[in-house]
Amino acid sequence: MNTQKPYRIGILGCSTIAPFSIINPVRELDQFVTYGVASRDLDRSTAYALKHQIPHVFDSYDQLLASADIDVVYIPLSNFLHKEWTLRAIEAGKHVLIEKPMALHADEVLLINERAKEQGVHVLEALMVQHHSWQQDITDMIAAETYGKLTKIKTRISFEILQSNYSADNYRFKPEYGGGCFIDECSYWLQFIQKVIGLKPQTLDGFSTFSGVNQCDWTFHASLQYEGGVEAEFLGSFEMPNNATHWLEFERARVRISGFFKPCYGDYKIIIQVEHTEAGTTEKLVYSPQNYYVNQLRFLAEVLGGTRENIPLSESYERVATMNAIYEMARKKHLEQPGMEERPDGEAVNYG
Repeated sequence: MNTQKPYRIGILGCSTIAPFSIINPVRELDQFVTYGVASRDLDRSTAYALKHQIPHVFDSYDQLLASADIDVVYIPLSNFLHKEWTLRAIEAGKHVLIEKPMALHADEVLLINERAKEQGVHVLEALMVQHHSWQQDITDMIAAETYGKLTKIKTRISFEILQSNYSADNYRFKPEYGGGCFIDECSYWLQFIQKVIGLKPQTLDGFSTFSGVNQCDWTFHASLQYEGGVEAEFLGSFEMPNNATHWLEFERARVRISGFFKPCYGDYKIIIQVEHTEAGTTEKLVYSPQNYYVNQLRFLAEVLGGTRENIPLSESYERVATMNAIYEMARKKHLEQPGMEERPDGEAVNYG
């Protein structure tokens, strides 16, 4: 029998992702309760709380952080606000579940890690896809050379955001706020690559035409080249149809994980298709229906309860540092093209 009182979660902002990532999954668990919400607009947060049956509304982010009734703070705010509010939550003595990327600069992750250790609190970057056994199975497949040596990994993550729907309030349209598709999507690619083969490539590369609003990257190509010839390619886009797929090429098989975001939206199966290139046959590895966010909260509960080690923030640092290097390389190459100039404000966006 579990006698531990449930951890009380406070949500910063009235985000569209929180019902999927926190509010609905919490209802399937007894280790957490969604206790309260705060936003910059009290009327909006009041309406949000009523809609999602959240019992407490706070007048401000600061009031929520100051509440002794909050144990864990969930931060789904715009990318450029992640560092500030993660640090504020840590200083308030709260555990933090922070949406990806944890910060826009690698040195900010180091600061977050340092402050979290000083305060004795846990910080978990909310990369929900890592809380499912299919990633470990792919890692084992590569290490065991089940289908021969790995030669290539390709990843595509795309969904459409019409530039005609430009909003000054949407950070995705502002490079300096962490906008564009690469900063928004690459964490999922980098976490997968980090898990299955590590993030120690010999070389890396990035390219974009930066043709979105305010010179945001609306489509982005990136690659990592490893010792031994393995290459990891990434295509991210805000102007292509919805897609979330990993393809792995081995000496004797091609492996595809399609729709790997589906378990974000409920209990869905993950199906891995294996095409045996020599035999000309195909098999499917089918996983029972699961919800990534429920798995993520179960993991966090075990961390908070002291029965499981947290994922070290050094992994977040490595991802953000790689993100910075690829983005800066692509930006530099773009500005070096004939006729290209820096943004009208005279500043080139720098995430390095």
